[in-house]
Amino acid sequence: QTAVSRVVVGAWVALQMARVALGLWQARRLRGRPPNTRNAARRLQGFANGALGGGLCWVAGIVFLWPPERPELQLFLILLAAGEISGALHGCVAHPPAFVRFAGPIVVAVIARLLLEGSTLDLAIAAAVAGYAVFNLRLSQSLSRTLMASMRTRHEADDLAAALAVQKARAEEANLAKSRFLAAASHDLRQPVHALTLFVGALERRPLDAETRRLVAHARGATDAMGGMFNALLDMSRLDAGMVRPEVQAFELMPLLVRIAADEGALAQAKGLVLRLNAQPLVVASDPVQVERILTNLAANAVRYTDRGGVLISARRRGQEAVIRVVDTGIGIAPERQAEVFREFVQLHNPERDRNQGLGLGLAIVRRLTDLLGVPLQMRSRPGRGTAFTLRMPLARALVAPAPAPALQPEEAVLGPGLLVLVIDDDAEICAAMRSLLSGWGCEVVTAGGSADLLPQLVALEGVPHLVISDFRLRGEETGLAVIERVRSEYNEDIPAIVITGDTAPAHQRELAQCGHALLHKPVAPQALREAMARVLASTPAAA
Repeated sequence: QTAVSRVVVGAWVALQMARVALGLWQARRLRGRPPNTRNAARRLQGFANGALGGGLCWVAGIVFLWPPERPELQLFLILLAAGEISGALHGCVAHPPAFVRFAGPIVVAVIARLLLEGSTLDLAIAAAVAGYAVFNLRLSQSLSRTLMASMRTRHEADDLAAALAVQKARAEEANLAKSRFLAAASHDLRQPVHALTLFVGALERRPLDAETRRLVAHARGATDAMGGMFNALLDMSRLDAGMVRPEVQAFELMPLLVRIAADEGALAQAKGLVLRLNAQPLVVASDPVQVERILTNLAANAVRYTDRGGVLISARRRGQEAVIRVVDTGIGIAPERQAEVFREFVQLHNPERDRNQGLGLGLAIVRRLTDLLGVPLQMRSRPGRGTAFTLRMPLARALVAPAPAPALQPEEAVLGPGLLVLVIDDDAEICAAMRSLLSGWGCEVVTAGGSADLLPQLVALEGVPHLVISDFRLRGEETGLAVIERVRSEYNEDIPAIVITGDTAPAHQRELAQCGHALLHKPVAPQALREAMARVLASTPAAA
């Protein structure tokens, strides 16, 4: 009897080992074959059949290895089966039917053997086994639901992340498309405005009667307004392109505030407002150019949206900081709309889009500049009571005196008769306007649409040109930078040059910022062009 038992035990152990080996072989075989919609059902069915085979192996062990009249060995065998069932509970959590196929036959076989024994203890153990089976079945279903919910949540999160990535890509593409459209539209719109500005400048130098001079003055006001709008768009483009780099230095705040108060005070007085400056002499550490742009925008906004009362610009020391405030008694902003005023093209109190009130870019530029400088900006506003903007800047320990600027020759001396200027622009109207304007200043002018038109004209010239003024974007793929280099190579001299552009594309803005030439943005006022020419020529000894 003992020998037979050993043979049966050995056979049953061999059967279990064969089952485990078969499972490992199948797992290794399937590892390199990822599941898909075609083989998923077949694999689940194979997994369930394998679980059933494992359960039947244990049934064979319970049938052939059950020790009669040995309760302690029976309990040991039951505990082994229970441990195997607990292991299968976690292994089959993704597919509860497989757990039922594995555990069901084992539980039935154990309960049947206990019922055949018939003792009170066997019946009690059978009842406990049945309760254990029910508990594990419910636990299997609960774990399966939890796993499915977790996987569903993870897949939903993956789907949301993928959808978010798609939406982000679309938003970035839309933003790039907007920038490309803005650059193209800005360039195309600046061309005629630039030509008109030059024509008006040339017309202003001619003898005119009083009525014609009044009309020319109105035309000048219109071109100046359009130029201001285009420059605001350019400022936004430069900030978005990351071209503005703060140059932090110590500077006196008072002269800057006095200049802003004087500029905006005239507009305030014309509206019947009072603009007051109440400031302590302070030295702060920041970028004076960008700080002036910030405060100018804030003061201009305060005057624009105030109809009665006045505007106060103040600067006070608080600890190691300078606290600068621009306060008005204007129309104010409702709390729920205060965040909107820092967005582009938002004008809460200009539904008619009156061009005299700008484009709605002033505060958007202010926000970008304060972020760039790391200057905290706070706004408090109450409808009908006014608005207050507060900035805090670190105080500087000492004021470093700026290096004296080189003395420039008067414009009349630099822009004297006989000055030979090359003008390159693919727009015939701009070439005509530049010729008229520069000729009125006594210059000799050669115009061309590109290098193909310019080079034949250079052969007939006597002497070296004193200055090149070129548009950036020319015909085809040619640029003004390439034409300037071609002219310099023809004469083997570093002829001074001015690049004029209406292009707001960030990539082109970065390229122009690194070219080393004087840069002007269309539309260019005649006086600004004249000053730039004098500056460039005076700084070049050979040209001077």
